[in-house]
Amino acid sequence: MPLLFNFLREESSKEYRLLRAKAMECATLIALAVGKTRLGPDAYSLSQLLASIQQSITDNDDPQSQYLMHCWGRMCRVLQLEFVPYLTGVMPPLMQIAGASADIQLLEDEEQVAQMEQAEGWELVPMKGRVVGIRTSTLEDKHMAIELIIVYAQVLEATFEPYVMEIMDKITLPGLAFFFHDGVRVASGKAVPQLLNAYKKAHGQTSPQLGALWRKTIEKVLEVLSTEPGVDTLAELYQCFYQSVDVIAKDPLTNEDMAAFVEVSRATLEDYQMRFNARQEERNETDEEGEEDVVETQYAIEDDQHLLSDMNKAFHTVFKHTSSSFLPYWQRLLPFCDGFVTSAEPTQRQWSLCVMDDVLEFCGPESWNYSSHFMQPLMDGMRDDIPGNRQAACYGVGVAAHKGGPAWADFVAASVPMLFQVIQRADARVDDHVFATENACAAIARVLAFNSAKVSELDRVVELWIDTLPIVNDTEVAIYAYSFLARLIEQNNPAVLSQPAKVFGYIAEALKAETLQGQAATRSVAAAKQLLSHPSVVATTDPSLILQSLDPDTMSVVREYFG
Repeated sequence: MPLLFNFLREESSKEYRLLRAKAMECATLIALAVGKTRLGPDAYSLSQLLASIQQSITDNDDPQSQYLMHCWGRMCRVLQLEFVPYLTGVMPPLMQIAGASADIQLLEDEEQVAQMEQAEGWELVPMKGRVVGIRTSTLEDKHMAIELIIVYAQVLEATFEPYVMEIMDKITLPGLAFFFHDGVRVASGKAVPQLLNAYKKAHGQTSPQLGALWRKTIEKVLEVLSTEPGVDTLAELYQCFYQSVDVIAKDPLTNEDMAAFVEVSRATLEDYQMRFNARQEERNETDEEGEEDVVETQYAIEDDQHLLSDMNKAFHTVFKHTSSSFLPYWQRLLPFCDGFVTSAEPTQRQWSLCVMDDVLEFCGPESWNYSSHFMQPLMDGMRDDIPGNRQAACYGVGVAAHKGGPAWADFVAASVPMLFQVIQRADARVDDHVFATENACAAIARVLAFNSAKVSELDRVVELWIDTLPIVNDTEVAIYAYSFLARLIEQNNPAVLSQPAKVFGYIAEALKAETLQGQAATRSVAAAKQLLSHPSVVATTDPSLILQSLDPDTMSVVREYFG
């Protein structure tokens, strides 16, 4: 650092500008690597030095300008909130670059086209028999500047508020429809939820200021969801939508917003179906494909898979924050759910199952209105050879039992044998299959805990369920299984009192795997202590022998939790 500081302070002549830029880059990378504490006073000295260099730049072609933008981004991550005083010098040039318009030239003849082809930083685009030249270097700088704005909003949050409104109005909201550069649209989409969060942290979740900003934001986001031409970029804009809704959280969408969202989703799904069917027809008509065609088709399939995944997350987020009020609008998409869930394409089946799970989880007893659409797909899904689809179906049975109420009692009881079959598959604990298996275990626990009225031979089912543990991969569902196990111990259920070593071992394995955390871990540890101190266990079991059966790593975790 002393060598870099000396060079940056002393060598200011023009021929050293690029080397100075590299020295700034090196110094700020070191600062980011070692952190503010290790850097000590040098953190502030370096920031002051960067500010001095920025003030000395006068030429538009000075390479230090572009390097400085990245350097400031790194120093923001280093200094955190202590970076705020530097914003007054950093933001004006950054916002100027981020707000740049597309530099476009209409080329009149072949001579101009030939000249432009030789020029660096230009892209030629044929359009209606003419050729348009677009300066790509300006657009790359614009893209980079917006990505740096994301950094400042993420790190500085409420203290970045003075810049949020202007950035939203002049840069990121217009950037969502900046069709000259995909990266600009993607970066703008990533920036929007971060800027909303910064504004929320400054003004409060229910403030009129945030409400006004959100209104113009959601209108623009819904607009671009209907006009975005690129499948991969559209997936990113769906991310922008659901992350923004998550920021607002409380009453995020009006009836008109929900109707508009469903309408753009309907159009998106219709376009997806057309692409999917076209690929199927092309595959049927073509005996052989060249390697390049195969790769291009695979990329197109992956783009569509990502799009469906992000649409799933969007529906999940909307249901999470609007509950059953979204149902009248969502049900317009039921034909897609019905069609996709019986498709030979696994991604389509998973899309439908995940949407069904959201209705079951967030709409409670009202989900029964759609039972005729859900029950058979969930049963079929538990037999699906694709582990992700089997996982989604098992999760759906669990939430139907937990949140659906008595109307679902017959269905969830009838699902218990199928859930055990999922767990008994030969590949049940292999690779991705283990998540389907653990979801089946948790789903049985939720049936037994919340909706067991129609389960026959309940005591026998409880006894068999214990052998479906442990859950050591899926933290989200582990809490349901281990909460039910703790309840059995607290109730002195014979199924746990008769096999204390096995039950204690399952709890220890989950603690070791960290699928048991927080209050669930605390409750499970207390229950395990109660189990080992129960008179019938003390009379028949030596606790030291239980502990000796554990491997060294698990034993270390047990000592940490049990003392």
